[in-house]
Amino acid sequence: MGTTVEEARRLRELCERYELENREILAKYTDEQLAAIYNGIGPEAFPQWLRAALDAVHPSLAPVAFIHDVEWHESDGSVAAFDMSNARFRRNGCKVACAAFGWWRPRRYKVMWDAVKFARVCQRFGWSAWRAPYEAREKGGAA
Repeated sequence: MGTTVEEARRLRELCERYELENREILAKYTDEQLAAIYNGIGPEAFPQWLRAALDAVHPSLAPVAFIHDVEWHESDGSVAAFDMSNARFRRNGCKVACAAFGWWRPRRYKVMWDAVKFARVCQRFGWSAWRAPYEAREKGGAA
């Protein structure tokens, strides 16, 4: 799917502002490259309209998904890194929720719950998507 260069720049800035875990991974890439890597919230297998809907419903989780997409783009195919990436999605999502919404706002807890839920879905159903870029590189293709 990809996104615009301006959106990639904005998401990079949000990752820095929120001091999200593993934001350093973004420094390896230009905004143009990040725009091509980022596919929004949800797996590449989802239709574009569904990822667009998830992005619209969960805009505060976009910087979290941004880092997550780059991690999956760089996948080493290992279970340990897969587990760490999904756990980091949960932690970063909770961090964004706390930074963006006061403790008295129900939205804070909704975003936290959704971050936990999305991380669980990735953990349970994302293994083949995690392995795909790694396997493509192993076969000599570009991921």
